[in-house]
Amino acid sequence: MPVHPGDPRVAFTRVRTHERDGYEVAQLCLGTHSGTHVDAPRHFFPEGATLDLYPLDRLAGPAVVIDCRPAPGAAPIVEAAFLRERLYTYPVAAGGIVLLWTEGATLTAEAAQLLVESGVGLVGTDAPGVDVEPYPAHRLLLGHGILLAENLCGLDRLGPGPVNCALLPLAAVGTDGAPLRAIAWR
Repeated sequence: MPVHPGDPRVAFTRVRTHERDGYEVAQLCLGTHSGTHVDAPRHFFPEGATLDLYPLDRLAGPAVVIDCRPAPGAAPIVEAAFLRERLYTYPVAAGGIVLLWTEGATLTAEAAQLLVESGVGLVGTDAPGVDVEPYPAHRLLLGHGILLAENLCGLDRLGPGPVNCALLPLAAVGTDGAPLRAIAWR
């Protein structure tokens, strides 16, 4: 399971076995941003909202997959002008979910600002993160209460356009994020 450099590595330990105990139990240790996960504002802001303060309907419902893959040889970034064109083709409802099929490309601050102005409630990406250090897109989006789902898989199998999705995080109180199970269908 992928983790951000410096974050806790995922550890799986079998603590009970059928042979010894008559049943099986395993211990799973992982960080809140391991693998496919969701970021809440607390991830970047000490007084930011924690994940449990968001209703589950912010993480499920109609969504739009937007093809933001860079052209061959182009820089792996998503510029605002490029994203604006795609949002025109596939508009997102206020408070809606946008899933960015980037193949690892990250958002510029201007692209993140465009998403803020469009009124989305959640931005998902197949990249490990929406941006890189110094994290301007994280700060803009989370600073406006927009949840982030990162390390999504299978957006290439969906292709661009409207979908339904459910991003189901591990239920935990007071966290800055959580691993999640993401499903989407047409």
